[in-house]
Amino acid sequence: MNMEINIEDQPQMYEEETVLSFGDDWIESKIRQINAAADADTNGSNESLTISKPPKALLDVRPLSYEPQLLTIGPLHDRSNDNASADRFKELCVWRFMQRHGIPDVKQLMQRIFEDPRSFLDTHYSNPLDYNSLEILQLMLTLDTILIYEFFLYMCATVSESTIEQYGHFQTLWKNDIIGKQFFRDLFLMGNQIPMSFLMCLIQEFTRDPKFKRDELNREFIGVIEVVDPFFTWNFEDENSEIPDFCKCTHLLDCLYVWVLREPLQKYGSRSMDTFSLSGLWNLFKKKLAAPKKTIFRDCVPTASQLSKSGIWFKGIVGSISVMHYNKRRRRFGLPRLVVYHGTEDILRNLIAHEQTSKVGGDFTKYAVIMDSLIDTTEDVTILTKAGVIENHLGSDERMVKMWNDMCTNVSTQSCKRWDGMIRDIHHHYENPWRPMFVECREKYFSRPWLTISLLVAFILLLFSALQTAYTIAGYYKPPAPAPSPSN
Repeated sequence: MNMEINIEDQPQMYEEETVLSFGDDWIESKIRQINAAADADTNGSNESLTISKPPKALLDVRPLSYEPQLLTIGPLHDRSNDNASADRFKELCVWRFMQRHGIPDVKQLMQRIFEDPRSFLDTHYSNPLDYNSLEILQLMLTLDTILIYEFFLYMCATVSESTIEQYGHFQTLWKNDIIGKQFFRDLFLMGNQIPMSFLMCLIQEFTRDPKFKRDELNREFIGVIEVVDPFFTWNFEDENSEIPDFCKCTHLLDCLYVWVLREPLQKYGSRSMDTFSLSGLWNLFKKKLAAPKKTIFRDCVPTASQLSKSGIWFKGIVGSISVMHYNKRRRRFGLPRLVVYHGTEDILRNLIAHEQTSKVGGDFTKYAVIMDSLIDTTEDVTILTKAGVIENHLGSDERMVKMWNDMCTNVSTQSCKRWDGMIRDIHHHYENPWRPMFVECREKYFSRPWLTISLLVAFILLLFSALQTAYTIAGYYKPPAPAPSPSN
């Protein structure tokens, strides 16, 4: 028996369920979201440009790493808990900016910066429209953009009386080094961002300073980034790296991400460094003749103490994470030099969260997983510290171990072409059963001069004892001499 159900026969039940489940507000909000997505797609936007809060899986591990301490920038944070002194500081920056450029009204300033704020917000932010009016968001972003603009002008300015007069409010804000570090830290939190296009529009509209040319602006970005960069170098001119074009980045955290992943001009660990030796030539020849091996995905490596016992030694290299490499012939594992302070964990976590949500691939996450697998005990920290890989300012090795053991919790990993071959070579060396025996023998008998001397003396005495025994045995079994024949 076929039964047909006509919805029109039951209008009351259907309408009640619809109203209870969704309602007209839901329909209107969905239509607005679809239209906004269509407009964003027409403008050629990219999902990687979206600014959002860290995923809940990462927030559950250590939420304080993503929360501002001094400054709240952008619409993704609750403004009710803002620091009052920081708000007054933003207002002071805007007032000085308007005074310098002869702008009498704040609304006129807002219109000059954001002609169409709705398109900016829908393009760059994941879900910021929880405010009552668009004007609130426009004013909020105006305050934050001018704050960062004034900060860069302060960083570009030379030390003089006029500089102190124009930007002395920054020195007033930084009453001590702790507040200064909090200011820099808050600039690079994942959800605490404004789009770089906001800042560039402000620079193009108001700046006539030649120091804000593109190449000079990139250098000023480096001066700000190096304050929080855990892989920083004091003298950038000595490093063989190109300056990235930070103006193409999404926001300040993206600038830091591009900086720590920059490629050095001199490739570390390349085979061209070893091709002059016969073994290097033979290895290249064997590689060409050998059949291609099936790549096995390895997510991590053994601990530093385990690799050290298998004959692999570590070396700290100044530079970005791109310098990480493994030299098979010398059994040397080169890692970027990491300087760890109390705020380093927050910076590392925000870089991981930014890559997990906005980037294709996972180079920085893979580096974090490798460091997490290398460090399991205080012995591992000691080995890496002696090798110059880690400079620990946390107060104890136990805190360093805890930091890395929790770093990659709830972090998704995937195959990384850049370092999968390196991890495979390390495992191939580590899984050789003769390596630990050889290293143990070397450390036991050849690690100190007196051990080597005593071993040689013992070997010589054993050799003399063996020779003496051999001569004794040879004399015992020696056949008797023939008797002389009788004379005639």
